[in-house]
Amino acid sequence: MKIVGFGPPRSEQPGVLLDDEQQILPLAPVLTRAGLPTLDTNTVLAFLPYLQPIIETAMKDPHHTVAVGSTRLGPPVPRPEKIIVAGGNYQSHVDEASGRKNAPSPSEPLLVLKPSNTVIGPHDTLVRPPQTQQLDYETEIAVVIGHGGHRIAQEDAYEHVAGYMIGNDVTARDMAFKDIGLSPLYAQLTRAKGIPTGAPFGPWLATKDEIPDPHDLRLRCWVNGELRQDGSSSEMIVDIPGLISDISKVMEFSPGDIIYTGTTTGCGAFQDPPSFLFAGDVVRMEITGLGVMETPVTDGYADGAGR
Repeated sequence: MKIVGFGPPRSEQPGVLLDDEQQILPLAPVLTRAGLPTLDTNTVLAFLPYLQPIIETAMKDPHHTVAVGSTRLGPPVPRPEKIIVAGGNYQSHVDEASGRKNAPSPSEPLLVLKPSNTVIGPHDTLVRPPQTQQLDYETEIAVVIGHGGHRIAQEDAYEHVAGYMIGNDVTARDMAFKDIGLSPLYAQLTRAKGIPTGAPFGPWLATKDEIPDPHDLRLRCWVNGELRQDGSSSEMIVDIPGLISDISKVMEFSPGDIIYTGTTTGCGAFQDPPSFLFAGDVVRMEITGLGVMETPVTDGYADGAGR
C-alpha cells in the first residue's frame, strides 16, 4: 500500500494510491464508512495494522477518487513529531568524507534533529538560504515509525515500522563547518540541516509489506540530468533494526516519526570540483520500490527582504 499526503501545504489529508498510481483514494470517507472518526496521518500510522485491511478492501471498489494530476502531492507524513538524522551511516560516504578507503566509522550512529516543519512534498521547491553557498543533497531511505516506543529491542524493531519513503537530507555544508577549524566542538549540524524546506519526502510512503528487504534497494540521484549518486542500502553500517534500537535508547519514538538512515557516495561536496545547489537546479531521486522524487531549487530572500 502506498500512502500519500495531498492538498494545500500544511493542510494535506491522507490518502492511498490505487494500482495505476494515477488516482488517490482519500482515507477520510473510507474511515467514515467503516464507522471510524477522521484521523490525521500520524494516527493512521499508529493504527495501521488494524486499518490496513479496511483500506485495502476499499481500494478494490473505490467510491470516490482524486486524480493525481488534479492535486498537489505533499509529504506523505505532513506533521511528524520528530525527524531524526543518522549521520555517517554508509561506508562509502564515510570514506569520501574522510578522503580514504575503509575509514573508521562512528562507534554509534551520529544523531541530529531536523525541525518537523521543514518537511515539503516530492515536487515542492527547495529554497536555498542566502547564508549558504554550499547547499547539498543526500539521497536517503526514510523510515517512518508506526508504533512508538522506548528502549526497543532489535528483534522487535520492525514491529514499530509503518513503512519507507525517499528523503533528501538537505545540508548546507558551509553552515555546518564554518568554525570547525577552531574546534571540533563547533560543528553546526542542526543549523546546517534545519533550514526551512530542507526535508523533502515522497512521493509516497510504501508500507513495510511492500518492501521485503529495505537493505537491498538501489539509491540514485541526478542533478540537472547528471547522475551523481548510485549506491545500495546494503552499505548501511548500522541496519534499520539497529538504528531503531539505538535511537530508542536515548529518545522515545512516536507515531509518524521519521528516521533518515544515511546516504551513499556522490554528494555535491565531494564532486571534482565540488558542485552545490542553486536556483534553477532540479534534484531527481529514485529508490527501488519508493518511486521518484523531483525537487526544483530556488534562491531565498536576503535577511530583512521578506518572503
